[in-house]
Amino acid sequence: MKAVPTQLKDLVRSHRVILSEKARHQLDLGKFDTNDLINSILRGKIIKKEKDEQRESQYKYTVVGPSHSGTHIYSCGKVVKLIKKNYFVITFHETR
Repeated sequence: MKAVPTQLKDLVRSHRVILSEKARHQLDLGKFDTNDLINSILRGKIIKKEKDEQRESQYKYTVVGPSHSGTHIYSCGKVVKLIKKNYFVITFHETR
């Protein structure tokens, strides 16, 4: 496992995070909130880095890290550029 790149952490700390429709739906289910997701990215580790097949970004990152309660969250996201760079969270869920 590798450390989460500084660029990703900086985007997350700056609240430059965009959630996909799927990720928003997962937040609506109520088990985790936005702060749990952010904490898991800031304190997590990269378990997979792969090329973005959509070619919207260079890579997609799979991160596993703890929520505020300590439950581990698995998330997948990528850096995208709209007006500024943002971290786009594609999906997340409790680690199985």
